[in-house]
Amino acid sequence: MYPNDTNRARFKWPIILAAIFVVGLAAIIVIGSIPPSGFPTGTIVTVKQGATLSEVADQLAEVGVIKSAVIYKGYARLLYNGHGVQAGDYLFDAPQSALRVAYRTAYGIGGLPKIKVMIPEGSDSTDIAGILGKDIPGFASSTFLSLAKTNEGYLFPDTYFFYGNTTSQQAVDQMNADFNMRMSLIGTSTEAFGKSIGDIVKMASIVEKEATSSVDRRIIAGILWKRLADNYPLQVDPPFYYFLNKDSSQLTSADLAVDSPYNLYKNKGLPPTPIDNPGLDAILDTVNPTDSSYWYYLSDKEGNIHYSATYNGQLINKEKYLN
Repeated sequence: MYPNDTNRARFKWPIILAAIFVVGLAAIIVIGSIPPSGFPTGTIVTVKQGATLSEVADQLAEVGVIKSAVIYKGYARLLYNGHGVQAGDYLFDAPQSALRVAYRTAYGIGGLPKIKVMIPEGSDSTDIAGILGKDIPGFASSTFLSLAKTNEGYLFPDTYFFYGNTTSQQAVDQMNADFNMRMSLIGTSTEAFGKSIGDIVKMASIVEKEATSSVDRRIIAGILWKRLADNYPLQVDPPFYYFLNKDSSQLTSADLAVDSPYNLYKNKGLPPTPIDNPGLDAILDTVNPTDSSYWYYLSDKEGNIHYSATYNGQLINKEKYLN
């Protein structure tokens, strides 16, 4: 062997060792990046607000979403300017590489499908609990109802897109936040009317149930505010549906005499709480009432409203349209 051959051999060994190291490291990264054999398909992992990258890595490794916490952290530090992870719920519905998992958690890609839920105007908390329980599999309707009852009137009826794992508290909070946002948009109208939001919502919840057109709602609102100002009982039927589950056609003389703060035939003033969750139109109609000579009204079998200025006129309308 020539001297230069010995030098070449000495020069090659570090290169060979470096190549072996690189290949070995690459193999470790590749093996550590592929999904675990027991990947927990269908699992939802919740990353809490303020969780550190190391805590999330250990959490993901513990449930079997990733093989290596170290490799996951390496990827995460390279993504999103090294900001780590975003809090939220993450659905792992199929095996994913550590790089894909790191990408999703870095950019907050939860992967949870949203469910469209429509809450009609005038729905009460029992109605809403039933709708959510029907549309969202596994939704805790009874828990929602216990939370929603204390928020009656302030759960805005709207079209919502809820995650499948939405909790009762989250649903209440979202609907209440929607109500607050909508009310902020019409704040000038409600403030100018000079009544408290509580009284406006209580009255609107009645008006919502009494008529479907804005014209009728405004006339009815004018009648009811006038009765309230004159210390005259509102004498309306919708509250009976709220606490007896009976509509006007089902009410008996005994029902009208029942002892309840929601019986506005026996009690003057507004009900103790709203009786449903009125929509924005009903609220606006309530604070923009039509001034009229009417004191009475009734709805016929087709839903048409008939008004009268006197009680005698009301009796004539009853005979004409309800018998």
